[in-house]
Amino acid sequence: MSPDPVTIPDKEEFKINEVCEITGVKPFVLRYWEQEFPELAPAKQPGGQRVYRREDVELVLRIKQLLYEEQFTVAGAKKRLAEERQAATAPPAKLDKTTSDQVQKLRQALANVKRELAEIVEELSS
Repeated sequence: MSPDPVTIPDKEEFKINEVCEITGVKPFVLRYWEQEFPELAPAKQPGGQRVYRREDVELVLRIKQLLYEEQFTVAGAKKRLAEERQAATAPPAKLDKTTSDQVQKLRQALANVKRELAEIVEELSS
């Protein structure tokens, strides 16, 4: 059973105690994750206070999900995050001739179904 979705307040910057409250992760765990996951790099104010961006909070939630719910190791979570980043930035795969033909056939079949449904609706409404 998956936990209830977390609602992140509608703001762009969060202090460490706010992130802890939102994510349910202790401050020492966040600091450890900052060392292990380079993409989790909150800015620091002149006094040394960490300031997390909304994207950082989302990343903390994803790391928590990978480690606690999906039971990844830290190394496994790093690898999964890298794969997700790569997939998000990868150009779409080109379709080969066979796949392209299949897509065209499916589009034609859907167009036929749409046309038939429109005819049925017209008959029912008259």
